[in-house]
Amino acid sequence: MNEPPTSPSNTEGHRKRLRARFMAGEESALSDEALLELMLSFAIPRRDVQPIAKALLARFGGIASVLAADSAELKLIQGIKENSVALLKLVAHLKGGCEKASDPVASDPAPTAPQEAQAPIEESHTPENISTVAEQPESVKTPTPPKLQVSNGYSLDSAQNARLLTYISERPTTRRFARRDIMEGIGLSEGQTESLSSIGAAIGLVAPRTTVLTDFGKLVATNDLFLDSLVTLEFCHFLGASNPRNLIWFMVFNDLLVTQKPADQPGWSAWLRDKLAGKYSSGSLVKHVAHEVKFLLGAYTLNSFKKLNLLIETPEKTLALRRYTALQPLTLAAMIYLVGQQHEAQLIPFSDLHAVPGSPGRVFGLDPTSMRQMVEILHQKTLVRFEVRHGLDQIRLLDGFEPLEFLAAAYENRAPQPTARSTKSEADRLLL
Repeated sequence: MNEPPTSPSNTEGHRKRLRARFMAGEESALSDEALLELMLSFAIPRRDVQPIAKALLARFGGIASVLAADSAELKLIQGIKENSVALLKLVAHLKGGCEKASDPVASDPAPTAPQEAQAPIEESHTPENISTVAEQPESVKTPTPPKLQVSNGYSLDSAQNARLLTYISERPTTRRFARRDIMEGIGLSEGQTESLSSIGAAIGLVAPRTTVLTDFGKLVATNDLFLDSLVTLEFCHFLGASNPRNLIWFMVFNDLLVTQKPADQPGWSAWLRDKLAGKYSSGSLVKHVAHEVKFLLGAYTLNSFKKLNLLIETPEKTLALRRYTALQPLTLAAMIYLVGQQHEAQLIPFSDLHAVPGSPGRVFGLDPTSMRQMVEILHQKTLVRFEVRHGLDQIRLLDGFEPLEFLAAAYENRAPQPTARSTKSEADRLLL
């Protein structure tokens, strides 16, 4: 269908207003759509570029994914020609160059201390629509750096995890747990305790730094202490694999397993080291990448997450991501509403649920058809509204529902009950 002709004077006036709002720092001018529209206006003269910006976001998800997209894929969008591709690639190059210039290479950490990466994750790996923020005033929030180490070389042990959750839940008034007290309380070594706390934070059960239970952690401690329920495992997998702070976990499920051919354990490690070369010292990469790959393979083939059956072995003895079609409706609803809370949005583009790195569909290996069927089930249950607006499929969140209530209802085998509309701070509290 051909686009209706646009009056040159109207187009120029709209572009001037776009530039003026951007230069004034207006919030509406900083959305992905507005920024893309502004960029395209410099490459495409005398044409309404808003539909093109919308089409790019519908196909690729967020602005980072657009900038990282292959040139040939960009040209599949009607209206995108050489000038537009060149501009987008120039912006991506400049952005990547600025980040690389400011990224120090991390030094080798002590063997038992989790390594906080000093450099941000590469833009092509960072999702636009999944984010985690620390619990502090908005004016002083800074991006949480990714962690090269989550497991510290230890495995996910459900029995040890149960001991940790029990110890913490029996002390509800404690606001910060000292590592030494936890070690003595659960009878584990310093390394095991540190690893257990780090893994617990990665899957949303305890808060980083304080090790107190999150609201989700309280639910798990009450209903599924040994991580047996699919509700727990699905949501923990989503939190672990969708958060770019869990660097290796995020890269494996959002890039390696999605874009690369099936590989074995050494192949995973080699690919990750190559991707992270220059951002960490070679010693850190050789040692810690191998530890994290071993942890993930153990978690999904031997330990708790094996029940999800997400990793399958090929005849060549390599590992591939299996499409997970058994996702519980209420667990998926919790994920969708969490995304909405984090971005203070009631309308979520359908593509954000399967195409964007960190999205539910991405980390569970779901194609658009499978994800659509699952969302339609939620629509039929009147838990979301699945609608088409401006030619785009979108999910509308309903007032009064929040992620924690969907999870509680799933554990208690009942229908979720609407409450007061949740805020972004409540979403942070669920995770952190």
